[in-house]
Amino acid sequence: MILFSHYISTYLVRKTIEETSRQKNVLAQNIENEIDSINSIMNNIYYNTIKKYDIQDKNFKTILANEITSNSETIYGLALYDTEGKNLWHSNNLTSISMQNESWFTQAKDNIETICYGSKKLVYPDNVKQVFQISRYVEYINHGKMKSGVLLMQYYTDSIDAILEHYKNTQNSYCYLLDNTSNFLYHPFIKEISSGLYKENTTKIALNSTNYSIKKLHGTKWLIERQQIGYTGWNIVLVSSLFNIHTENMGIYYVIWLLLLIVGIILVFTDILLFHDFTNPVYQLLDTMQEFGKGNYEVKAAENGIGELKTLSAHFNIMAEKLQNQMDEIRRNEREKRKMEKKLLQSQINPHFLYNTLDSIIWMIQSGEYKGAEQMVSSLAKFFRISLSQGKDIIPLEKELEHATSYLAIQNIRFKDKFEFSVQADKKLLHYLCPKLSIQPLLENAIYHGMEGVYDDGEITISVYEKDNLIHIDVSDNGLGMPEKVVEYIMHNRVVSSKRGSGIGVRNVDERIKLIYGEQYGVTIESELDEGTTATIIIPKLEETAEINSDESNKTKL
Repeated sequence: MILFSHYISTYLVRKTIEETSRQKNVLAQNIENEIDSINSIMNNIYYNTIKKYDIQDKNFKTILANEITSNSETIYGLALYDTEGKNLWHSNNLTSISMQNESWFTQAKDNIETICYGSKKLVYPDNVKQVFQISRYVEYINHGKMKSGVLLMQYYTDSIDAILEHYKNTQNSYCYLLDNTSNFLYHPFIKEISSGLYKENTTKIALNSTNYSIKKLHGTKWLIERQQIGYTGWNIVLVSSLFNIHTENMGIYYVIWLLLLIVGIILVFTDILLFHDFTNPVYQLLDTMQEFGKGNYEVKAAENGIGELKTLSAHFNIMAEKLQNQMDEIRRNEREKRKMEKKLLQSQINPHFLYNTLDSIIWMIQSGEYKGAEQMVSSLAKFFRISLSQGKDIIPLEKELEHATSYLAIQNIRFKDKFEFSVQADKKLLHYLCPKLSIQPLLENAIYHGMEGVYDDGEITISVYEKDNLIHIDVSDNGLGMPEKVVEYIMHNRVVSSKRGSGIGVRNVDERIKLIYGEQYGVTIESELDEGTTATIIIPKLEETAEINSDESNKTKL
């Protein structure tokens, strides 16, 4: 099987090399055809104009200008220079400065038999289009005398770019074009290369290989193929990821493996038919074990077959029965544990809050603030009436908000209007159920930590809204905020808001919600220094008839 997989892998690589080579030849041929077209234009300008007319003749300039006009989609500009680099004539969009030190000028001057293809250049002033600087040695007439010089043609790169853009240029398969100095004439990711976001690592490998090369770069094998474009000195390079090729041909692997699997199944089935009487009890026991392994603890093995196999089946049944009893015991213990955990989490109410509130009421009565004391007593009564809720663990969201509002009213009176609070709730959500005493610990955290260091301008907001078909309860404050490590400590440690508070930590609320609804629900905290803190409770939309994991009823209708 391993050898067969290796053969298939080798075959796919070979086919990829052949296909890439074919595409390379097509691209190279198309570029060479375009080069022939450029050469034809260059030779036509040379033999029919420059070598035919005296540069002092009026027809000379007129014909060259007409040549540019008739080929305006491909030719950006023309210029003629003597062998010293002095400009003899140039089109309007080129300059008359000396070009003696330019590489295209020295190339043309030294290679009198060929047309030289230099680097590309951004067109000034718009800097949008690019041109190839193409030059050749020429002989021109000046005052009736034949002299030597260099003709420059700036040719738009659009036609060459269009040929290369037809290739499937992606991160895993692309092509690029190099000039005779190994600079990029075309690259699909040239912008990323120029900005330093991408680096082409295959250039040296391509130039050092005669045809193709397979190299491992950054943990992935790459196929690199190169071909020179005629006598221009240009090189076209195609790069393909072999990993991507294997991925694209994964369907072939699956078909082959499926065929092998089918053959194997047929062989196994034949073997079963031949040895049915002897092997059937073994397979029955094996099927029973597999079913047992999937969690069906009610299954029993048929106690048949020869001596040892029958004994093995009997012992398996004994083991399965013992394991089933143990699993039932574990489930019972786990249910009891979850009930105890919920009751423990809910029962962690610190009496300091009641003591401090009563002290505040006594102080207000002694100070003659009877109206404030009356409000605090009324809020405290409502607070504890909802806290009891006839022993219910789950209450309507409307009641939980009343409980939270009563708590805020008490604290606002105690802290002498140190902060303002508001409740913004979607009325359509108020009839849904919510775990009792879920919002208060978040409010404690906002008051004792969020409002610390804030005087008179504190704000606490409770928002209830629906998002992604879930109920979100936000408790936001405009306090000093908390660093991320403090948020992490609160969420992962049993931290209470204050010795003056209820004693139910934020983590306890989170754990109780997870115990009731599941791990995907709970409490999250987002905080920014000097901006404030937002604690969010996320619970599902369950009505009073919905099934929830409460202490009162575990099998209520959904």
